[in-house]
Amino acid sequence: MGSPSEGQSEVLVSTKDKPTPSLEITPDHPLIENTDLTMKSSVTLVTYVSAPVAAATPAAKGADQPTIKPTPSAPKVSIPVLNYHSVTIDPGNIVVISPAKLEEQMTYLHDHGYTPVSLATFISLIEGNGSAAAPEKPVLLTFDDGYIDNYEQALPILAKYAFPATLFISPGMVDQVGYLNWEQIKKLHEAGWDIQPHGMTHPHLPKLSANQQAYEILEARKQIEEQLGVKADVFCYPYGEFNKITLKILMDHGFRYAFTTQQGYATDQQPPYQLKRIFINGEEDLHSFIKKLPKHD
Repeated sequence: MGSPSEGQSEVLVSTKDKPTPSLEITPDHPLIENTDLTMKSSVTLVTYVSAPVAAATPAAKGADQPTIKPTPSAPKVSIPVLNYHSVTIDPGNIVVISPAKLEEQMTYLHDHGYTPVSLATFISLIEGNGSAAAPEKPVLLTFDDGYIDNYEQALPILAKYAFPATLFISPGMVDQVGYLNWEQIKKLHEAGWDIQPHGMTHPHLPKLSANQQAYEILEARKQIEEQLGVKADVFCYPYGEFNKITLKILMDHGFRYAFTTQQGYATDQQPPYQLKRIFINGEEDLHSFIKKLPKHD
C-alpha cells in the first residue's frame, strides 16, 4: 500500500456494500448507561455508523470520464467476520442483541459445522500461510467497544462451545459505567478472546489532527500490550471512519490489519487496512442471520 498524503483528511467510507438505509441514523448518546437486562440500554447506532455519505455527483456531459480499472482477481479466501456490539435487552435497538438471540446464533454455528477462529488463525487463512488444513466453514466473531455485557453475557454463551472471539476496546473507556474493567478484560483474554485497539476514546478519527490520531491509535495499542502482554497490531476504526492520515499512521507503525464497517466478507483481495465485516442486526431473526453466512454444500 502506498504512503498516503499527510495533508489530506477526507473521510474514506465505501458507498458499496453499506448497511441498509435504516443504519444511516446518528442518535445522540453513544454510551451505555446500565447493563441490567431489565433496563433499557442506551447503546446506539452512533457507536456503529458514521454520518451518511453524500451520493457522487454524475460527471457533466463531455467531461473526462474516470479510467476503468481492471477487474480484480477472484478471492481465494473469503471469511465472514461477524460484527457484534452490546449483548443485553433493548427492544428496537438494532445495535444490541439479546443474550437469547446470541445463544441461538452460536448454537446454529455449532450445529451446522461453522468454526469460529482466533484472530491468529484468521490472519493465517487470509495470508494463505497456514501449516495446518483450514478449518471447516471458518468465521471470525468480533465485538466492538468493550461493553461489560460482553463479559457478563457473551462470554458464558461462547464458552459453551469453546468459541474464541476478538474484542476491540477503547482503553480510555475502561472502568466507565457500562464498560469493562481491566480485570474483566484479562479474564476474557484468558478465556480465548483476542483483545485489540479501537482508539483510546472511540473518536471520529478524520476530525483529528495527525498527532491526535497517532495518540488515539498508538496509546490504545500501548495500553493493551502493557496490560495483557500481547501484540495489539490489528485495529478497528471507531464509527468505521478513517482517512489517508489514518492509513499512513497504521502503515508507519507496523499494524498488520484493520477492520471497517464496510459490509461484506473479508477476503485476501482486500487492502489489509480495509477488511470488511458483517453487521449483526439485533432485531433480525435467525433466518436473517443464516442468510448472512456463506452457502456451503
